[in-house]
Amino acid sequence: MEEGLITIRITIAQRAIELKIKKEWERYYREAEKIINDSFFNFAKQWAFKDHQDILSKLLVEEVVKNIECNERLQEYDEDLIPKMTELNELADRIHID
Repeated sequence: MEEGLITIRITIAQRAIELKIKKEWERYYREAEKIINDSFFNFAKQWAFKDHQDILSKLLVEEVVKNIECNERLQEYDEDLIPKMTELNELADRIHID
């Protein structure tokens, strides 16, 4: 086993998957497993599907869209925050000089 890695088994849409991950990330994988399965079963209740792949595809698209939207909001936040941080640094420098 590679140093710092552990092997875990998670189940997604009734399929077991074995992964090697950083030990400190296990809780994220367990949380992701729960979120994915909860979403999977919610999609399965709402939409007609031929196989699990249909639901997983819809779930993947929804999660990627959420991720894109979140990244855009963070980018806007950074663009707004950076000038304010620059102003604060300049103000702090003036205070230290005076």
